[in-house]
Amino acid sequence: MKRLRIKRVMVLGASGSIGKNTLAVIRKFPHDFSVVALSVSKSIDTLALEVKRFRPKAVHIDRPDAADEFEKRVRFHGTVYRGPEGLTAMIRDVGADLVVNALVGSAGFLPTVTAIECGTDVALANKETLVAGGDIIMPLAKERGVSIIPIDSEHSAIFQIVRHFRDVPIHKLILTASGGPFRTLNRSALARVTPRDALKHPTWNMGAKISIDSATMMNKGLEVIEAHHLFDIPYEKIEVVIHPQSVIHSLVEFVDGEIYAQMGPTDMRYPIQNALTHPRVLPTPFDRLDLTTLSELNFFPPDRKKFPMLALAYRFGKKGGAAAVAFNAANEVCVGAFLAGSIRFTDIPAVTAKIAARFSAKKLTVDGIMHADHKARRMADEEIGIL
Repeated sequence: MKRLRIKRVMVLGASGSIGKNTLAVIRKFPHDFSVVALSVSKSIDTLALEVKRFRPKAVHIDRPDAADEFEKRVRFHGTVYRGPEGLTAMIRDVGADLVVNALVGSAGFLPTVTAIECGTDVALANKETLVAGGDIIMPLAKERGVSIIPIDSEHSAIFQIVRHFRDVPIHKLILTASGGPFRTLNRSALARVTPRDALKHPTWNMGAKISIDSATMMNKGLEVIEAHHLFDIPYEKIEVVIHPQSVIHSLVEFVDGEIYAQMGPTDMRYPIQNALTHPRVLPTPFDRLDLTTLSELNFFPPDRKKFPMLALAYRFGKKGGAAAVAFNAANEVCVGAFLAGSIRFTDIPAVTAKIAARFSAKKLTVDGIMHADHKARRMADEEIGIL
């Protein structure tokens, strides 16, 4: 049998949780993938280790001071790129078959656009890309013949189910949510929770920003908007259910009433492997789910009054345009302020809603999206300053 060419992979956000897990998966498939480029914000110790392991052609370090330190400390014979412009330049200059976008927040938008314009497939863990620019990203990907392969466990689950039932009409998508660390907490107590409390996710080990988003249920709201764009499904056909065990990652109900669920361990290496190997399906080297260890699987409706970010996501996702961009940007600012101790947990939805409501549904260009993002951040900072 003819051997397939090794897939050349570029990992953006290599020092984060998804980035590290991506590299862990690649190490298990040494004959199937090569790492041609890595990007980090400032974690040069992590980068130095991965450079030694994978010997990429190029690296990107967002902070110039960290890039200077890297070049002083590490003997690297490839190209070192710096800053936001350097990241898009690296994507253009280094030939890759797949860009894994594991960046945090709206910083992932322009790199995704750049990869698509270069005709490179994207394994997407950066949901904010589609929240802010789904109206641009998906048509552009179709035009360039580029695959957008989801890494989020929920969207990966739907992606895997749908590809086995390509011609069957979908009745609705069902996204599962753990409910976060405050699922059973009294609503009145939410104003007193601390960042330390909010970072304690019950089933997943994630970075700070996504952990706070999970605690507010903003993360699930972002996933609703992402699912709308990824699968071209109206919001009325996207449902969220609380599933504390996080064993079923999502479900698809088809028009005949049949519901198909995708199950697996709470381990991001599974959806990452699926994205890396797509369209092939390869045996996993990781531990498999043992059904006999499951005593029960529970499902509950989400409390949208207790967690208003989910309802806000439907509201501003449907509105779209600049409002969706501002919704995402204002939340990022609020999460940063909460982690810094500047605002309360319950201020996050209040400020985010107030800022997003000031923006229209006008569809934007790439430059327009960036302008709206910056404007919403500035307005959120001002609003936080007067609390």
